[in-house]
Amino acid sequence: MADHDPISRHVLSRVVRNARDQDNTLHLLGCVDSSIPVKRWENLSDADVVVLSTEPRDDSAELISEITARDISVLTVSTEWDDARLAAAAAAGATGFLVKDAEMKGLPVAVRAVGAGYTLLSPSLETMVRPAGLSATPARAGGSGSGSRRSALTERELEVLSLLAQGMSTTETASVLQVSPATVKSHVSHALPKLGARNRLEAVLKIRSR
Repeated sequence: MADHDPISRHVLSRVVRNARDQDNTLHLLGCVDSSIPVKRWENLSDADVVVLSTEPRDDSAELISEITARDISVLTVSTEWDDARLAAAAAAGATGFLVKDAEMKGLPVAVRAVGAGYTLLSPSLETMVRPAGLSATPARAGGSGSGSRRSALTERELEVLSLLAQGMSTTETASVLQVSPATVKSHVSHALPKLGARNRLEAVLKIRSR
């Protein structure tokens, strides 16, 4: 659990500890001040997921990159999100994005989901945040709007993104389609420029919005 605010750290850690009383598969290794350099975080090498709480003014992309470079999943939590912050966090490697509230009842479930390889997004973000590259005005007939971009996808690319949009991980998608995870990643990479998306999260959001 990483947060520069000690009160917030206490609240979030209490939610996870309470959940552990009901499910002993969830273990909180420790709480750290996120303003401290990552190399000084205790127990980080044993972590599967880091819950990173940020403020709207924080530029956390570099911090997320440092954590994910250690093959650790990052679940980000913030009181406010906008499309730029969401895209930056996703590009840095975060796979969980939650809106912070007073109770954070969904935090334990989110931690498990991100740890299992899912990309997770608070429901409110799907409607509040418009994916970058999506036109705010209707596309003209024959233009290059989001509808025509989607039609540029191959059947398999659309199939891959649709499964990911349902919450499946890369490994699960590969299993369903009977291909390798590397093939799934390749299809996603080819689909990104066709959708005008900068990362997998934006691509999944565009598919979900149809």
